[in-house]
Amino acid sequence: MAAAGDVIENPATGQRLTFLATARDTAGEVFRAEGVFPPGGFAGVEHVHPHQDERFEVLAGRAAFRVDGRERVLEAGETIDVPAGTPHTFGNAGDDEMRVVFEFRPALGSTDRFYEVYFGFAQEGRVNAKAMPGLLDIAIVWASVSEHAVLAKPPAWVQNTLFRALAPVARLAGREPPGCERTRIAT
Repeated sequence: MAAAGDVIENPATGQRLTFLATARDTAGEVFRAEGVFPPGGFAGVEHVHPHQDERFEVLAGRAAFRVDGRERVLEAGETIDVPAGTPHTFGNAGDDEMRVVFEFRPALGSTDRFYEVYFGFAQEGRVNAKAMPGLLDIAIVWASVSEHAVLAKPPAWVQNTLFRALAPVARLAGREPPGCERTRIAT
């Protein structure tokens, strides 16, 4: 289980994430993390947080956001808010390392779990070039992470139906959630 100060890395997206405050730390009020992205690093495919508002603050570099179909590049010191249910993604838009702090309100227990699972699949080499796990891998973790995030397309009800139907097949095929290696920053 993630704790403030834990650091995880995603070799597929180039992202390094430091947990700053988890749902457990804040009694579900806010989840905060810092993401560090090398040039070309990205957050993954376009997605939606069905129940959480997300706020980003760019600390260093340039961040290219696509929010609800609109592109916007932010510089250090700028912020952007993404309301719950809004399709979005982002990546490094510059030649230097990009650092962003992002937070979710409210903080759901599935938020911490989502990042551990998503990064774990990448660490185990179980993702494609867009950093997406296969259908059976998604199905095996869907129930524990879909409250936090779903793909922007197809509609969430289609994803819920598909992945819940595939979960027994994934178990029969021997699929298991990934492990997630982490380090700890000195406090």
